[in-house]
Amino acid sequence: MNVPFFRIDATGNELDYVREVLESGWLTSGGKVQEFERRFADAVGAPHAIAVNSCTAALHLGCEAAGIGPGSEVIVPSVTFTATAEIVEYLGGKVRLVDVDPETAMLTPAILADALDRFPSTSAVLPVHFGGRACLMRTTGGDGILDLCESRGVAVIEDAAHAFPATYDEQHAVGSPIGSTACCFSFYANKTMTTGEGGMVTTDDDAAAERMRRMRLHGIDRNAWDRHHRVGAGWEYDVVAAGFKYNLTDLAAAIGLAQLERNHEFHEARKDLVSRYRERLSGLEGLRLPPALPHPDRDAWHLFVVHTDSETGVDRNTFIEGLAERGIGTSVHYRPLHRMSHWMRTAILDPHGYPGADAWFEGCVSLPLFPAMTNEEFDAVTTAITATLSECRTSTV
Repeated sequence: MNVPFFRIDATGNELDYVREVLESGWLTSGGKVQEFERRFADAVGAPHAIAVNSCTAALHLGCEAAGIGPGSEVIVPSVTFTATAEIVEYLGGKVRLVDVDPETAMLTPAILADALDRFPSTSAVLPVHFGGRACLMRTTGGDGILDLCESRGVAVIEDAAHAFPATYDEQHAVGSPIGSTACCFSFYANKTMTTGEGGMVTTDDDAAAERMRRMRLHGIDRNAWDRHHRVGAGWEYDVVAAGFKYNLTDLAAAIGLAQLERNHEFHEARKDLVSRYRERLSGLEGLRLPPALPHPDRDAWHLFVVHTDSETGVDRNTFIEGLAERGIGTSVHYRPLHRMSHWMRTAILDPHGYPGADAWFEGCVSLPLFPAMTNEEFDAVTTAITATLSECRTSTV
């Protein structure tokens, strides 16, 4: 049986809502985008949600609204997709790569505090909520990531591409107001919900929200939907800044609305698969599972990342190849940026090195995790893992 790394579940109202858009004759940003923004804002408890065509666009707009520009030094964890860092260069800033916790692949308050002490010229921080789990942003002791940045006047723009519908704590969803300039989500095809390509940025900062709305569409003070529906001289508009072309279409928003309706169902399915993975794979020689969480409901479970153990003879690439031969798709999240040729040339690298990021990368493999996975597919994946591990260990004896 072939099991892909991911397969979209579009068996809800996607076709009906897309048909509504096509029949309306209005395909670009309009009523469906506005409805999607309202419903997403309600879902995370944010005053403002601005729909865009990618999480990269969301990050770019958030950083621009936060004032990042030439001369800005921005802290980015080394374990992330390259988009998190590249938007800093779009704005003329410099990326300063820092290490991560080897167990979670995330920036921690302790790592950040050390970096801020050593690099007081830091302008902003881009924490990444990795794999579906939220970073420790605030603590009762006042030493969370946001607490540390606020005390030093450092801006925070959250990369939440993996983190819908994760929560920071019992009361606050990722994306709700906690003090960062912006929180940026991805609706790429393999995320916990999708619009095909797309993203959303949330904020409680009225001025930042207004700036991002205008900058997402060429810096124009009125969008086409507004001009079309306004009585009078609808053609009139002003260009108030040199903006970007980052708006989401109504076609994409229609898919997003249908996906958002099933958010709870999707989340429950992911949690169930993770629980079954833990039960089925626990104790297998050569494979280390992610640490159990005290509050698993807070994790969005975008990824389920295991680590192969080379000391038992299980090489990561051999393991991946063995699964592929058995029809099982996998991925790797991520090769750290400090190992990428571009960032080796252009980023400010830490002279202390990246032991946490290197330890995470060593042997990490992301297993198939998607709500539409059948019991037969799950059995095929876990059976293939057991057989491949045994094969890897035998080949080294």
